[in-house]
Amino acid sequence: MITRDTAGLDSTFWRGAFLAGVALAVLVIALLAARWRPLWYDELFTLYVASETSVGATVQALLAGADTNPPLDYVLRHLSLAFFGESPAAFRWPSAVTFIAGLLAIFAYVRRRTGFAPAAAAFVLPISSAAVFFAHEGRAYALLFASAPIALWAWQRAIDRRKPLRLLTLLFALCLGPFSHYFGVLNFVPVAAGEGWRSWQRRRVDWGIVATGAGACVLLLGLQPFARGAVSMKQAFWASEFRVADLPGYYTGYLEWAGWAFVIVLVAVTLLAVSGGRFSRATRLAPIPSHEIVAAVILALTPFSAFLLAQLFTGALTSKYTITLVPGVAILLGYLLATAESSSRVLVGLAVGVLTAIGLGRFASTTLEYRTIEPAPLKLARMLPQGFSLPVAFDSPHLFLETVHYQPQFAAGRFYYPMDAETALAVRGFNNDELALRRLDQIVPLNVTDYREFLRQNPEFFLVYSSDFWPGLLKALQRDGICVRTVAQSGTTTILFAFPGCVGVEQQPQSK
Repeated sequence: MITRDTAGLDSTFWRGAFLAGVALAVLVIALLAARWRPLWYDELFTLYVASETSVGATVQALLAGADTNPPLDYVLRHLSLAFFGESPAAFRWPSAVTFIAGLLAIFAYVRRRTGFAPAAAAFVLPISSAAVFFAHEGRAYALLFASAPIALWAWQRAIDRRKPLRLLTLLFALCLGPFSHYFGVLNFVPVAAGEGWRSWQRRRVDWGIVATGAGACVLLLGLQPFARGAVSMKQAFWASEFRVADLPGYYTGYLEWAGWAFVIVLVAVTLLAVSGGRFSRATRLAPIPSHEIVAAVILALTPFSAFLLAQLFTGALTSKYTITLVPGVAILLGYLLATAESSSRVLVGLAVGVLTAIGLGRFASTTLEYRTIEPAPLKLARMLPQGFSLPVAFDSPHLFLETVHYQPQFAAGRFYYPMDAETALAVRGFNNDELALRRLDQIVPLNVTDYREFLRQNPEFFLVYSSDFWPGLLKALQRDGICVRTVAQSGTTTILFAFPGCVGVEQQPQSK
């Protein structure tokens, strides 16, 4: 007998309304965040490339090395800017759409084997994780997030009912990740593991799936010209000092974003699953195919496969590259809840409601905080002396590019980033920013100059130093006997006056 408490779980209308309502809420909050949050350094690279005059020009800019990622995300943003105008929301909103597509793919994958509530829990879990941050960031991570569950969903459909169209869908789904971000190639791993386990159980190979995977690998050869720029930065990239000990932190970084309430819900879900498995075995749904569980587990272990990929090929790894662990954990959560649904439907439904409230509440509160954020370049304009005539050099490439973007008239002709790749490598240990800015200079005029040449032409200048970034220019100046004196300071940003005369003196920035 269906009780009043659980009737909503069985109503097609209310189920659809729940999914549509949550998706719409995520879209609205993400669009507000896209409007209010200042663009930052990495996003500006995407913006400038995507703002080229045509799709062809955008692709050519990538081939020339203006940025180092695959082309799909840039093309989508180019089309969005062309149709909706040049605004932060038009630039960023493809991230919101692709993030929601990933949520729906997670739901569809879990729902095919479980009831509605477990699939709904899997659907909302990523909203309670740090992955939701990328729903309003103008980089490819939302597309990378969505590509993994889309690939699993396409694989699931292809093996359930063989049709040429489904194999074609799987082909393009497997290519979606790598053409968005190079670490998207890891989407092949859970599909290959799941299919391998399925073949072993069946004692025969599904050659249609194998041929489709091989075809996707052939299509990936088209990425080779785009990858040259990324390969050239391999030896001196900022994220090259990764360790296997960092991997647990990737999980906590994503899953602790919503705080202790989220952790408590996960513990409660585990207890529900244990009690459900113990007392209601006779009423459970049909078993979830073990090959799909294997694929989900391997997806949840993405940080470990990413570590191996980085060790063998890329030479760089950071937590953003492993965002697909979140769909893997979400799918496993759905499977876990499915063991308890038959005996505790009300509690399972309550868990879904709590996860939804926690996720949307945290996402909304974080977005509201963006309304009060002032771009750092606007603060900088107030910190510099009135009517100054000296050139201004930046220690931080991030702050330099953001200032050029937000204050182009203020910065024109007198703001410089005087750091070359050789000097940066010597004083900081990595130089990917110096290489990247010189490539971007091919499509956006920037005052990026060589260190020695700048000092020769400008014996005195102001230096903008930000403690948010690894010091490079400041270290080089102190190494070469250039004096620095503090002129103004606000938060993590300091204006220094640089002048010659401190040869052999070990110094730190001094107050005025």
